[in-house]
Amino acid sequence: QKGILPHIKETGVGEAWSGNSINTVVFRKNSLTSFNGTQYISYYDAEGFVILGKRLLDRSDWELKKTRFRGNIADAHNSISIVLDGEGYLHMAWDHHGTKLRYCRSVRPYSLELSDEMPMTGRNEAKLSYPEFYRMPDGGLLFLYRDGGSGNGNLVINKYNTKTKTWSRLQDNLIDGEGSRNAYWQACVDSKGAIHL
Repeated sequence: QKGILPHIKETGVGEAWSGNSINTVVFRKNSLTSFNGTQYISYYDAEGFVILGKRLLDRSDWELKKTRFRGNIADAHNSISIVLDGEGYLHMAWDHHGTKLRYCRSVRPYSLELSDEMPMTGRNEAKLSYPEFYRMPDGGLLFLYRDGGSGNGNLVINKYNTKTKTWSRLQDNLIDGEGSRNAYWQACVDSKGAIHL
């Protein structure tokens, strides 16, 4: 209805894969993120390639880039998660459902050009699901994911330092599945940096 949310602006971006819910799953964090007046988006196209885009918040035209990275679009769990750190580097994790870490970041601030795939800490990166990025008030990042599988998984948290551009382990098993279960968490970080889980 007109006038209910007049501050919300709708813009067309591009054609995305719609054979299942991979681009719209409820647990996805984040498909859309804004930082310093620019908004970024990520989605899979019909061939499974990751598409990245950005626009100025006061404009409706998007700059799109088809990346060289693909995901298994037949499995709706394998969503894309993006975030910008406090220096403007775009970080992306994608294509996870009990699979190895797939992570990269932009080659320079505010760019859609991505690095090669790289590890974060090198530990517990063989069987990931449900990747989530959160930007902290100091510009650093948190990365939450399930290590393990359904019925046998732990909630892991990595921390990114913008000065050193490195990841470190914050928690190996914040929620321990004890080998017989796993949590399906919801999380957020408030403006003071408190983690709500």
